[in-house]
Amino acid sequence: MIFPLGEYFIFVLGVYTLWLERARFSRRFWGGLWIAWFTGFLLEGLFPWKGAYHWHFSRVLVMIFFAGVALKNTNGRKFLPALVTAFALVAQNLFAVNEPGIVKGDQWFFGAIVVFVALITSRDFWGMGLALIGGILLDLGISVFLFQGIVRHYDLPDPFFWNLSVIFLSTVACARTLRKKRNDVLIEMSEKE
Repeated sequence: MIFPLGEYFIFVLGVYTLWLERARFSRRFWGGLWIAWFTGFLLEGLFPWKGAYHWHFSRVLVMIFFAGVALKNTNGRKFLPALVTAFALVAQNLFAVNEPGIVKGDQWFFGAIVVFVALITSRDFWGMGLALIGGILLDLGISVFLFQGIVRHYDLPDPFFWNLSVIFLSTVACARTLRKKRNDVLIEMSEKE
């Protein structure tokens, strides 16, 4: 995924929410995501990358902000799901570095595995988001340690998993919101009868 879907999605929803949304949590959450993204965007302009690792500060700051909110709102297991998801990402990275292109669609295959691991190791939306984003953040540190001197160019975080996680979590959040609104309408209709 070369087209930066995740960044544009966060930017548009952040601006939309700041101007039109009335719910306090929604304004603070999307506004915070937008501010984190914009701060990282400015940092990328001030500190251009040199060497093998290309740090996307805007993505990293958005993930850190989201992980903080998810950590605060998650009930139950918090760190084990992120650790298991990070191991799945490390396995994908090792597979891609050692045998690049041996399997067609290996990113989609491992993307499905990572999403599946995040789903089965968590209990709710915030836990799933923490597992997915926390796993990617842990994978950043592990990748720098593992690939030191091996790679000539490496994007941190991986653009494919960044866009996949943003689109997946946004789709799940929208589906949850629509289901809640539908249930509210059905309850309201049953009360009128």
